Amino acid sequence: MMLGASFFACGKAPAPIPPPRPSPEPIAPLAPADEPPVAPPPPLACAADADCGYDPGGDLCVADPRANAQPPLIDQGIVCYCDDGARCATLRVPPVPCELDSSCAVRRDPRPHPVAADAAHPHERGRRCRDFEIATTCERTNICTMHRLVCGRGKR
Repeated sequence: MMLGASFFACGKAPAPIPPPRPSPEPIAPLAPADEPPVAPPPPLACAADADCGYDPGGDLCVADPRANAQPPLIDQGIVCYCDDGARCATLRVPPVPCELDSSCAVRRDPRPHPVAADAAHPHERGRRCRDFEIATTCERTNICTMHRLVCGRGKR
């Protein structure tokens, strides 16, 4: 009560608190009328499989030197390749269960990868390096693996 009386004693009343101001709405920058909207850059074209790499952020294969080059496929994983349209494509190869080597085969399209042997994709037969250059085996983990053979040129 003393405090309130001291204000009146000095002859000054406290200033009223102003009401809050409404916050101004953000102003969108104006684009010049003669500039078209910016479009994302087109995907880079590829000429060979080596031009393609995996981009984990986009979860796809791209023709960008910063993308991760994929090692040769053995049993499962991602295969990045350059398709007929000169664009990078992604092939996801799941693990292929097996019991015997004859349970495994190679499918060549779109790129070589292991598959379960069937009538359309039989297990390789014949002589190594003469009749086939990719062999498949059923590993102890019961998963088909694919091995590229080292074949000498010109030898019989």
